[in-house]
Amino acid sequence: MYKKRSALWVAILFITTLACSMQGLSPSSSAGPLDANSLSTIVAGTANTAAMQTAQANPSTSTPLSTSTKTATLTPIVTPSPQVSTEGTSLVKQSDGSYVFTDYQGGYSIMVPSVWLAMRINEQEFMNAQISPANSDPQIQNAFSVLRSNDPKTYRLVAIDTSPNDLQAGFVANFSIFWDRNNAETIAQNIADAKKALPKTSSSLKITYADIGTTSTKIPMGIIETSTNGTTMSKQNVTSYEKQILYKLKSGTLYISMMTAVQLKDKFIPGFDLMTDQIKMLP
Repeated sequence: MYKKRSALWVAILFITTLACSMQGLSPSSSAGPLDANSLSTIVAGTANTAAMQTAQANPSTSTPLSTSTKTATLTPIVTPSPQVSTEGTSLVKQSDGSYVFTDYQGGYSIMVPSVWLAMRINEQEFMNAQISPANSDPQIQNAFSVLRSNDPKTYRLVAIDTSPNDLQAGFVANFSIFWDRNNAETIAQNIADAKKALPKTSSSLKITYADIGTTSTKIPMGIIETSTNGTTMSKQNVTSYEKQILYKLKSGTLYISMMTAVQLKDKFIPGFDLMTDQIKMLP
């Protein structure tokens, strides 16, 4: 079982480390160093999640979309022949600033709201974004330095919020799409593992929601939401707000994870919920 899941959980654990590094965030208190070979460490990697609902959410139902999310739509304006990378993905920026990301190997397509700077690791758009004067802020540059060390075979898409106003929160909001091709566990098994292990990663981490739901097109998905208290490099107390959505693909498991400061959650949640609800599985 360990060999089957190690690649997934170690990589997802790195996403959590990535988020903390990008934000300059350190946990307010931790359960202590974890054995990298222990099952709890592997499962604890599911910490890339968020909290749209609180613990008062009905545990028998999935997190509902807001009214604006239910009625909103993203209309793709895709170019006829998007360029496909060697990893089998394409990313097309539309006239309204949003993106269409298609993973031909994974077998899905997703719309990314314009609030994010979306990139495939080490592709041309990533290189361009790194050297853009608009992204010269040290916090943004630190984000790039962390992101480029990821493996594009598993980290299919990454995105950050580059708004100068948002950086004042001492946080670089981000989301990532991670694919473990070999994870054979069901969504329910993934959630059960996370519920057992997440509290061991930090004494301030709270699981505020964890359950199975469906998209508006009846695609099953797992929903895990957490909040964690921490301190920024400038010694400011901050609460991180994380949300992770899980899907089963024809091969393996797909994770879409978003992390932001709690005071910015209302900016990102509607678009994130719409994005994850409108995911399309390719024939």
